[in-house]
Amino acid sequence: MGAISAFSTAVGALRRNAVLLGVAFAAALANVAVTGVTLVLPPSVAALASVTASGAALVVAPLFVGGLLAMAHEGLDGPTGLATFTAGGRANYLPILGAMVLLGVLVVALGVAVSVAVLLVVGLLASTDAGVSGLALSALVGLVGVLASSLILFVVQFYAPAIVVSDLEVGAAFQRSADLVRENPVSTLGYTAVLVVLGGVTGVAGVAVAVAGGAYESAEPMAPATPELGVGVLGVLVAVSVAVTTVVAALAPTYQVAFYADCLDEA
Repeated sequence: MGAISAFSTAVGALRRNAVLLGVAFAAALANVAVTGVTLVLPPSVAALASVTASGAALVVAPLFVGGLLAMAHEGLDGPTGLATFTAGGRANYLPILGAMVLLGVLVVALGVAVSVAVLLVVGLLASTDAGVSGLALSALVGLVGVLASSLILFVVQFYAPAIVVSDLEVGAAFQRSADLVRENPVSTLGYTAVLVVLGGVTGVAGVAVAVAGGAYESAEPMAPATPELGVGVLGVLVAVSVAVTTVVAALAPTYQVAFYADCLDEA
């Protein structure tokens, strides 16, 4: 099964199991609530609230990922429910959390190494007449770092379904993901391209809400007659953003499990 066929399988699973959309909708609403609260708070308090929310999201994310992947796996061949979400989240919480932390540390370490390399290059060329070539070399070093980080994420992107579906430990899950990508490079590129498109759609919806919210706030003191229209437009954009985020948040893990499971069947 290729990337497109796996996508079709994932869509069919969502049609049969609307509960997946329900779980994703709850997560989308929580995200909107947190974002809305930070917008109305004073800047200093909003910054603290944002950091706190990010920490809470890191703690909750493994539960959500494990539960939703377990539901997606069960939903590929039949009905699924919230009991599977709870069981899957609890059973896979620690391995997924450990894998997320390990991957985050690896990417940060790579970023620090690239930053040091750029500083060294700039320092070595500062006393010379390298000029544009020095800046170009620094940009090249930074580009290499970005590409290296992207390659790492590309190779290990299936660690979560390897943990949930195949019941592997963290190290074995990363290895399984790397093997799957190595054995299915073209299909994996297609799969990743679909995810990029889905992420882009979600990003555009979020940016539209942010821009509309900023425009409304700046226009409110100057034009008392426009807030009602502004609130209506903003409300529609928020609803669209929540709907898009819900669909993508439910479809992406289901698609990942469908693609992963089929690659295992073809191995």
